[in-house]
Amino acid sequence: MLKKRFTHTAIFVFIFVFCAFFAVKLHRIDNELQQYSRTNRPFVAQNIICSDTPNPAWDIPVSSERTAFVNIVTQQPFQWVGKGFQAYAFVSQDGEYVMKFFQQQRLRDTPFLERPFATLFSSSFQNKATMKHENRDRIFTSSKLAYEELQKETGVLFVHLNKTVNQLKGIKLIDAHGQSHRVRGDDVSFLLQLKADYVIPTIVQCMKRGQKEQAKARLDQIFDLLLSLAKKGVVDSDQALVRNNNIGFVKDRALYIDTGNLVKMEGIDVYEHMKYECTKRLKPLSDWLSVAYPELHVYYEERTHAILKVLEQDGNP
Repeated sequence: MLKKRFTHTAIFVFIFVFCAFFAVKLHRIDNELQQYSRTNRPFVAQNIICSDTPNPAWDIPVSSERTAFVNIVTQQPFQWVGKGFQAYAFVSQDGEYVMKFFQQQRLRDTPFLERPFATLFSSSFQNKATMKHENRDRIFTSSKLAYEELQKETGVLFVHLNKTVNQLKGIKLIDAHGQSHRVRGDDVSFLLQLKADYVIPTIVQCMKRGQKEQAKARLDQIFDLLLSLAKKGVVDSDQALVRNNNIGFVKDRALYIDTGNLVKMEGIDVYEHMKYECTKRLKPLSDWLSVAYPELHVYYEERTHAILKVLEQDGNP
């Protein structure tokens, strides 16, 4: 009798576990099918919602005046610009600001019940989870650095990484298909940044208008930006500085547009770092100038030589 009861219990437990596994599997397949059906829809509002569990490391103190400023700016709608690996970008209706919403589906942890067996037994899944954590830490640390120490160099005016309560108003977003989305500012992770124009189109426009001195001034602003970052001990791990349009211009200076790969380092040799910036990371710009505008290329080479000479003589001021 006892053996029969044990057998029935074992069968019941097996059926329960099997049904739970099957339900989880169906849920996962359904999610994947929903994502597949959205391949032509570049923006899904749920993908920018912050994790429900706040991380104190991502709390960024801001003044009430700055919060009020953000709430004023976001009274206007923001139009889709595009997306990268890290974020969706939207530009304000007045063309002055860009909001970048972090793609939380790439950053948040996978719930245990959604992938229980993979979480416990799959080394590949565990490695991906570790990489996801590292990627999130890198992006958020860089964004926090941009706001707290590099506002002049990045044009970052506000960063919001954890959920908040009754601080930010709703934000109207219009995607690439003209669909309107309304999200609560408190619920989403984003940064607000001055809108910058890309380097090469700006220089082309200057030269078309016969503004050669203005074009030279723009080149100087690039050198000033990179030198300012170097003196603050900040480096960028993205090598494609020009190709990826990581820098651009506002009215009076150059800005770092991409703020997802900035790292603070101690003991930077400013001379060696600027030598690397001018001769390696800016090489695509130099090569383009040599073909498109040889006179600007001569100026670029002269300024590179002059900057490096001063740094070498001054011993990394």
